Amino acid sequence: MKFKHISSKKLIIFLVIPLLFSLTINSTRANITIPINYSQQLELNRTYIYNVTQFDSKFTWLDLNWFPRGDAITNSGGQIVVNFTGFYDDDASAFSASCFNNPIPYINISFIENITGMLVTNTTFYNVSNSEAGLSLAIGYNSFHSGFLIQINNLVNLTTLAVEQVLDTGFLPGEFIFKGYDYMVEFTFKQDNKNQNSTMIYDRTTGILVYSKVQSIFGPDLEIQLSGYELNFQKTGLGIPSFPLFLLGAISTTTLIVMISNLIKKIRTT
Repeated sequence: MKFKHISSKKLIIFLVIPLLFSLTINSTRANITIPINYSQQLELNRTYIYNVTQFDSKFTWLDLNWFPRGDAITNSGGQIVVNFTGFYDDDASAFSASCFNNPIPYINISFIENITGMLVTNTTFYNVSNSEAGLSLAIGYNSFHSGFLIQINNLVNLTTLAVEQVLDTGFLPGEFIFKGYDYMVEFTFKQDNKNQNSTMIYDRTTGILVYSKVQSIFGPDLEIQLSGYELNFQKTGLGIPSFPLFLLGAISTTTLIVMISNLIKKIRTT
């Protein structure tokens, strides 16, 4: 039997190039730069698995111009799996542009159904923005597309932006409730006409979404929790040391303005 002779140069190229390619991929994943407003303790290369306890209907994933990318569904006992792919710029001129500054987290997200005890992937959306996730799943409110990761290093700006969303009388006016705990922060939005009620809890160290419960006409009613994460509602003192008193006063003032405005409307109608 004759064996075809392979030169040493060709053999080296054959063996080394795939290795270099592999190292390049790993290096690219490991060296993603996290913007300053996001936690530097975030584990970007981790797979985040969310256990689903409620997901009532199929929904359509939308980009920020409300263009459909496709349908997806999961169910009770299923999972939502998220991997971060990096931080990139969203289109600031989009119809539903996020109120957060660029760059925005981008993710791969899979919706996995529980079919008679077996986990089966229904749909995966690749390299989509966290803003799209917030819009499509109503994990957020108005342009506050908080989604699966928030800028936890700038909590003052976050709460200011959240207050602005419920005062937007031209679109979705409502109520915003903030709760700060030792290890978590909680954002709740309640639309005045009851079409949306979204609660999101984020880890105070990393800014990652750890729990969300959503009731909305804009997407599926859902309840999810990060696998392996124990919700800890411990609150020492105010529980919000990074939440300045002047902002609490601002929220109180804006709430009072809204209450007075509503009272005037009622008086006029009578």
